[in-house]
Amino acid sequence: MDKLYIGIRAEDKSYWERRTPIPPHDCKYIMEKHPQIQIIVQPSTKRVFTDEQYLEVGCLVQEDLSQCKAIVCIKEIPLDKYIEGMTYLHWSHTIKAQPHNMPALDMMLKKNIRHLDYERIYDEKGVNTTAFPYAGIAGVITFMNEYGKYLLKRDIATPFLQIGPTYQYFNKKDAYQALNVAGQAIKDRGLPKEAGLPIIIGVLGSSGLCGKGSMEALQNLHITLVKPSELKELVNTPNDPKHRRTVYVCPFKTTDLVRHQEDYDKEFTSQDYYNHPNQYTPVFHTKYLPYLTIIINDIYWDHKFPRYITNSQMKDLVQSGKSRLQAVCDVTCDMEGSIQFLKKYTTPDNPVYFYEPISESIHDEFDAKSPKDIMYMSIDFLPSQLPYDASIDFGIALRDIVPHLAYSDSNKPLEEQGLPVFLQNAMITLHGQLTHKFQYITHLRNINDQLKEAESFQPKKALKKVPSYLAIKLTGHLFDTGAINKILSVVQSGCKFNIVDIQAGQSDNQQTSCLLQLYSKNKGQLMDEVDKVIQLCETLDIQVDME
Repeated sequence: MDKLYIGIRAEDKSYWERRTPIPPHDCKYIMEKHPQIQIIVQPSTKRVFTDEQYLEVGCLVQEDLSQCKAIVCIKEIPLDKYIEGMTYLHWSHTIKAQPHNMPALDMMLKKNIRHLDYERIYDEKGVNTTAFPYAGIAGVITFMNEYGKYLLKRDIATPFLQIGPTYQYFNKKDAYQALNVAGQAIKDRGLPKEAGLPIIIGVLGSSGLCGKGSMEALQNLHITLVKPSELKELVNTPNDPKHRRTVYVCPFKTTDLVRHQEDYDKEFTSQDYYNHPNQYTPVFHTKYLPYLTIIINDIYWDHKFPRYITNSQMKDLVQSGKSRLQAVCDVTCDMEGSIQFLKKYTTPDNPVYFYEPISESIHDEFDAKSPKDIMYMSIDFLPSQLPYDASIDFGIALRDIVPHLAYSDSNKPLEEQGLPVFLQNAMITLHGQLTHKFQYITHLRNINDQLKEAESFQPKKALKKVPSYLAIKLTGHLFDTGAINKILSVVQSGCKFNIVDIQAGQSDNQQTSCLLQLYSKNKGQLMDEVDKVIQLCETLDIQVDME
């Protein structure tokens, strides 16, 4: 019986990327359970598992993967490395029509690639089985190393210096041992008052996947957990001797960050906030930010949500003398997002920059003459810093998935290839086309192109006061049903429009939302178009909210 070959690419996006999607022991598991499958591994001298380890379990090690039925990797692939007609399983970062990755999508279509994306592999409970907490874990470890060095540059020595950067450790167990040693030293020897006691770390998004990772890592520092309601009292008792012997950690949920604009007593639900973020106003910067020493930002955010800390809010707090904030560890890394003064991404080589809140400027080096600076860490590929643990979990997730790729027939229509439904749902390209579930990407790209061409019309918030401008939020299955095309056909003949803030649903049961901006010189004509949109949306089962 002919062998079915599966390939594992050598990662080449960054020299920091040392992960592998399938470790040697999982390769052995696959080949023993499926004798017809042979795994070929591209050689790599930086991968966390050596070529010899793969050879020992029966893998072939060679550069050429062209004979494989499928190739598995982790990060994006250089455009010239795609093999015609190949099946690839990896993160492509294309499902939101990200402009910088559209050339890769075009190449996959051109070369007839069958592409499946980790971002869309869900189990029966709707959980992404290839998502792990390592960004939060790695973020905390490297950040505490940098925070120790930051304090030392202020002539303050602390046990945080006993913690190294994440990549220094073989696995998280070794890293946690260093955190434990530092935590025990804090209990035994204490922290100097010059560090600005009490040291209080606020974890935003503590209940999410990244947040759980950060909390797991922090527990090894022998922390004291506190509630948001307890922060004021802690800060108001700076001479409490307990402050020298511990680091306080305060987990924050979304309900702590915002409140309803009109109904202050309304019970907060995440679903209502996600569906109607424009009805909420941020309160974190006034209620809790003044008490925090450090922020670890793990919260999911996109542009439909309010910012939780703006440049002006931070500036006002510093100028009023009420800020205690020394540093930020931004795990989610949304550029100028939930925390507006995320101004640049950093790397493990240069993990931090410094933000001066009065001038709103940044610089790369610590400046003792700028005492109001906030240290900011924003490494946007943190999981690669724990390549061993991340690879182990990847292998567990993939070892019963990959054989499906070997046995399936990529030449047949999607439903006839022999893939389970959850993998059919993760397939973005097939036979030179986007699969049905991802055809919305074409619509998103067209909209992006239209917006580029229409840059001359970009209404500001102030235009909402002008009678001939209206913004309508549309929510529903806009792209997979073709509803957005029907809506735009109605408005194109009567007024100018923009579509902004597109939030594409990531699975069949998730809806897409966007903001439709309408502009006309004639108020009456504008209202006629709005009425047409509302009536059409009623027939299409699309929710309409006037912004």
